[in-house]
Amino acid sequence: MISSTQPPLSGGRDIAAVSSRYFGMHITNAADGTPWPVVPFGTWRLWDAYVTWKDIEPSKATWNFTKLDALVSLAEQHNVEVVLPLALTPQWASARPNEPSAYTPGAAAEPSSIQDWIDYVQAVTTRYKGKIAYYEMWNEANLTATWTGTPAELVVLQQAAYSVIKSNDPNAQLISANLVSDSGLPYMENLLKLGYAGSADIIGYHLYVSPKMPEAIAPLATKIFSLLKQYGVSKPVWNTETGWLPGCTFASEDQQAAVAVRALLVANTSGVERFLWYAWDNHCCVTLYMTERDDATPTSAALAYANVQKWLANNILSPCTQDRGLWSCGLLLRHGRHGLILWKPSGTAFVVDNLDWAPTVVEDMYGNDSPMTGRSLTVGEDPLLIRE
Repeated sequence: MISSTQPPLSGGRDIAAVSSRYFGMHITNAADGTPWPVVPFGTWRLWDAYVTWKDIEPSKATWNFTKLDALVSLAEQHNVEVVLPLALTPQWASARPNEPSAYTPGAAAEPSSIQDWIDYVQAVTTRYKGKIAYYEMWNEANLTATWTGTPAELVVLQQAAYSVIKSNDPNAQLISANLVSDSGLPYMENLLKLGYAGSADIIGYHLYVSPKMPEAIAPLATKIFSLLKQYGVSKPVWNTETGWLPGCTFASEDQQAAVAVRALLVANTSGVERFLWYAWDNHCCVTLYMTERDDATPTSAALAYANVQKWLANNILSPCTQDRGLWSCGLLLRHGRHGLILWKPSGTAFVVDNLDWAPTVVEDMYGNDSPMTGRSLTVGEDPLLIRE
């Protein structure tokens, strides 16, 4: 145990409500065998779920809605809101049909005719009026593996999509073309200069920071909000995809769980309104798994993901503070009770509180309680909740 010279904790009171919809998920094979997740979540993004433009309209005016119908039906059964990305050009519609992409040839290029794009958005939004709450413009536009058109071409497509969506389903909302990581910030500024925020209800971003630890989300989010403020944009920001990618190594399942919990906490306290985890049943493209290889048994990270929802959903979260490596996040719990979430990403700290309420319980990130004896405890990389 390392003795800390941290000053006493006070736990701020700046109010931020946390919605249960904040917690989101990706499920790759929900229509093809993956059992429905045993952990709760409120928002479902249908990326890598085989329901992009190229999947839905494999040839001009030939539509295949079978899989998307099944996914939308599942979402209705489980009371989750759907985010459908509008992306990936079919080869027949592509301006560069033989150009390589991360998916099929031509998928990253803009369509050769904007009317084909309009027809696609028209067909989808008409069919799913009142069933799909959110659409999203493209995916990771700053990466040439998924978008090779220009920023101006992307904005034209987004403006067309926005117009069609609002005409067909005024209650549906459009999430802007999303960018990824620090490398997406210059591209985002280009889009802001072109006015892309005017044709979106929500600003989308992918807060990937791996192989760094989740605390790196905070400075990235600060840069995003600063850039938006610079261009006079005040709209909700959603993290529509984040996980930990290949190349990351974890010492234990507990460390994976701690990373998942801290990512959700840091993003929320940074002002992000939804966080969609990638991914429930993915084992090829991430290193922080939510399920075992059977795509059904939850890992420690999934169990901690479920428990942090009990900490936050429908409670009031104060902005987290960080002092010499020790993070603290105040909570106002149901019935007026108080709580404080603590962790230290590296090393440990011996914490002595100076709260105006008396903690009686220490809860670990899996929901296990133990008595709080005295007014001090040792804090490490696994978040703890102390509460009345």
